[in-house]
Amino acid sequence: MGGYTKNIAVIRGLKSGFSVDGGPLSGIVKAEKYGANLRIEVSLINFAPLTEGRYVCAVSDGKKVCILDGLTFDGACEADTSEGFASLICFVNGEVSPVASAVCGAFHSAIPGIREEIERQENTRQITPAIKYEDEALAQENYYEFGKADKDGGAVRENTPSEKDGQSVPENEAFVSFQKDVAGGLSTGGSFYSRMKDEIEKVLSTYPEEEALIAMVEQSRWVRITYGDGKFYVFGVIYGGGEAQYICYGVPSDNPVSPPPSIENSSFIPAYPEGNSGYWVMYQDAKTGASIKINNV
Repeated sequence: MGGYTKNIAVIRGLKSGFSVDGGPLSGIVKAEKYGANLRIEVSLINFAPLTEGRYVCAVSDGKKVCILDGLTFDGACEADTSEGFASLICFVNGEVSPVASAVCGAFHSAIPGIREEIERQENTRQITPAIKYEDEALAQENYYEFGKADKDGGAVRENTPSEKDGQSVPENEAFVSFQKDVAGGLSTGGSFYSRMKDEIEKVLSTYPEEEALIAMVEQSRWVRITYGDGKFYVFGVIYGGGEAQYICYGVPSDNPVSPPPSIENSSFIPAYPEGNSGYWVMYQDAKTGASIKINNV
């Protein structure tokens, strides 16, 4: 197999009790495949630092599972992510508890197998006593719904920032986009926006408005989402005829000529009528969820 592919999936929480501020878990999983080599980068947003146990991330192509040692993997791997992938983030502390998932393409059915493989690795490494795999317990996990919450908490330090900032999104890797494939398999019928409307409205009502973009783009709503050491990205919706037309994600920049490498398929919006300060913005069609490039909005 040859060629190069790059796929991105958005992390969505499965359990409550693992966020810094009680809000939703988020982030991205990026998988780049070139020949036999696979590079995976996991960026976690709003995950609380742990006082015990650890987070374990893994990616699957439906046949092979790649378990990361930390938040990155770079090396030879049989897993083929060229058509998409499923990813699971688990809290491991005696038992394996799924915390969040990310899916690119029609790979939702691969997620239970990822949990099983993580459990198998934990037993093999003898970090904890053998854990029995229970089909009924697994069936109670709803891997197909975003934001599924239950009463299982976890050993987290509430409202405490991470000392090492190791769980922040790296610069130029901010929350770039819900890709079209992220919506694949979630539900049928209706537009992408209608399926995601509740979550989108929650984000728009939770975070502070980005007034500079609201002023520059007619019929739009924008908010600023801060993470890490004061870094931030923006999220917005552009409307037309009373309906959502585009879902937007952007990062600030003082370079209106070249977009950051992580969001190459983007367009620049100046923050002010004059000057170079502005935002490189990615757009999704609100009806289909497809990523598109727009020169003028």
